[in-house]
Amino acid sequence: MKTAILVDNMYLQNVVNEYGLSGLKPSLFSTHLLEPGEEHYMTYIFDALPYPIVGATPVQREIQRKKSDYIEAIQYYKRIKVELGYVATKPGRCPRCGETFMVPVQKQVDVKISVRIMSLAWERIVEKIVLLSGDGDLLPAVRAIEPTGVIIRLVYGRVGRISANKGLIKECPEKVELTREKLEAMTFRPNTD
Repeated sequence: MKTAILVDNMYLQNVVNEYGLSGLKPSLFSTHLLEPGEEHYMTYIFDALPYPIVGATPVQREIQRKKSDYIEAIQYYKRIKVELGYVATKPGRCPRCGETFMVPVQKQVDVKISVRIMSLAWERIVEKIVLLSGDGDLLPAVRAIEPTGVIIRLVYGRVGRISANKGLIKECPEKVELTREKLEAMTFRPNTD
């Protein structure tokens, strides 16, 4: 069964952070997210660089540089494609002190995931999609492909402050909770990688 993996990388990174882990190796995603009988078509990783370049602090620029290097490096793995949105800022206000500050917000990432879900399903490219996300904004795309017969397996985290939209969990025919053990299996190992 030809299967694509779609990863909301910001969501995945938040789950990883909650478990106190680091260093995921995207080339291992297909090994640990696919089940027997599923053929890996492609892994799509959706992300955005963390801060807009204009107005970023030196620390933020360093974080952005590291993320950019990571995104560049993973594109050399076999059957991995990165699709980037962008980050814009919006004003936020501290509820305690009332101070205003700028908050970075990802743009177009959910739209790109939704478009990819739709194109994979309606063009009959795959028979199954493994969706690693927890975002309820993907619910319309998940519902829209039901007539195609393409099955979506939702892989989501439930740790600390991270969870998944209940409607998304309910709508996906297959669901798997992303555990610490599964994440540890997908990390770089110094003497084997």
